[in-house]
Amino acid sequence: MNTKKNPRKRVFSFVSSAIVVILLFCAIAAPGQAEPKGGILSADDPAPDMLFMLLRIQADVQGSLNDLDTDLLNASQSLSATGMEGLAASGVLGKLLETNSNLAEALTFSKEGKVVAVECKGCFVGGEGANIGSQELISMHSAENLSTSSREVIAHVLKTKTPDFTKEYEMTEGYNATALAYPVFSPQAEFIGGIVATIVPDQLMNAIVAPKLHFDIYNRSNISDFSFWVMHLEGLIAYDRDESQIGKYLFEDPLYQPFPSLLALVKRMIAERAGHGSYSFQVTEGNKRVVTKEVYWTTCGLHGREWRLAVTRMIQ
Repeated sequence: MNTKKNPRKRVFSFVSSAIVVILLFCAIAAPGQAEPKGGILSADDPAPDMLFMLLRIQADVQGSLNDLDTDLLNASQSLSATGMEGLAASGVLGKLLETNSNLAEALTFSKEGKVVAVECKGCFVGGEGANIGSQELISMHSAENLSTSSREVIAHVLKTKTPDFTKEYEMTEGYNATALAYPVFSPQAEFIGGIVATIVPDQLMNAIVAPKLHFDIYNRSNISDFSFWVMHLEGLIAYDRDESQIGKYLFEDPLYQPFPSLLALVKRMIAERAGHGSYSFQVTEGNKRVVTKEVYWTTCGLHGREWRLAVTRMIQ
């Protein structure tokens, strides 16, 4: 993540989040409101710490997304001069990947929707780990080989000529990803194609969340009192400290059906961009003990697609 980019966007994001957090805090502390378990807020109450952690995570996640968005916009403008294919276009894609650790792949497509240039990180094939050549990569991204999600994002740009930020999906390589796409226009303002970058949300979130929750990203050990998860508005868990839950749909997976308070809270989270509540659920998928968890949530996103960010703690 390049933390020097878009300082105004970061300040706006931070201030907006601060307002949300202050309003939440005031709502909880206001006379006549339901008090958190254990009585009124005090110096020992964890609510301020939860809210502050949520604010910091939201500002960093939104800042990272803003950085990626600006980098992709800049790349689309560079492609306006270089064209959509060839060494110069590959150079633009390669630079984009070099400067963004949370990207796995970048490609360009023509105004007909054909993939014409591809660059990726760690592209290997075969047991010996031989590098995949550029033409092989393009062949692997032919129309018949593209995933449904890739076809959808390309179709969106072809139809609307506007940026797109997709929902999370599973790559054929086995990891979860989301895509950010931009149209490309010639210097004469003619639409000539688009650029798509594949984001690895797990990497992005681990880099931001793990230091704040003090857990080891490899074994999820040394857990603090707080946990954290990210939900898309269709109920998909896009990130969770308990990584066994990543990729599951809250309204569909059998794991969540015995917990009506969780499902009711999720409906609230979808409807409300920020809030506070509680729900019952097991400690982790590997620990079946049912506990009550307190949660604060807020929102970040790009191009009309929102992520709900939630900080939780066990309260009983």
